[in-house]
Amino acid sequence: MSNLQEQSHEREVEEARVNELVRQAQEGSLEAVDELVRTFQTPIFNLAYRMVNQHEEAGDLTQEVFVKVYRAIRKFRGGARFSTWLYALALNTCRSRRRRLRRIGFFEKVSLDETGDLEAGPLHREPADDGDPPDETAAKHETREIVGRAIATLPEEFREVIVMRDMQGLSYEEIAQATGCAEGTIKSRLWRARAKVRDELVREGLICGVNG
Repeated sequence: MSNLQEQSHEREVEEARVNELVRQAQEGSLEAVDELVRTFQTPIFNLAYRMVNQHEEAGDLTQEVFVKVYRAIRKFRGGARFSTWLYALALNTCRSRRRRLRRIGFFEKVSLDETGDLEAGPLHREPADDGDPPDETAAKHETREIVGRAIATLPEEFREVIVMRDMQGLSYEEIAQATGCAEGTIKSRLWRARAKVRDELVREGLICGVNG
């Protein structure tokens, strides 16, 4: 079996596992709800963190999202993947929180120094290998921090797509369903978001420009 076939098989197995957990949760199983939280807590926290740039707010947002999941899971009818439904719910929750925080001037108080190395960025999805030389590990860490700061300055609609696509590996179709936008719009926003991040890496001297 090729690597692609293995990955496809693993995705199918995982999706079947999640679907069974959803079915059990809809029947009232708290253990199934807990397992769904454990499965999706990290990616939802990471999405929230990238949207608000602050750990405590991201933690509160993550908790709010899963409270909503618990209350609404019986309404999930399986027309899309559960993960897509969850991301749509999380995005709407993050957008509402961002509007509320913007009204009170929260983002003027948050330092961009907080926005660094939570996940690998679009150019470096894999974590540093423990066997990497110290200088190479430090360089990767610096790159991820700069990518994080660059993402933090993006408009909300650009930030959403680059996090979901380049950091969390969602397909264009999944992102389109979660955001309610056409795939063409998603691709356009992603291209522009990547260009802005790339410009920042060029400015910092970490990569060469087109004519470099």
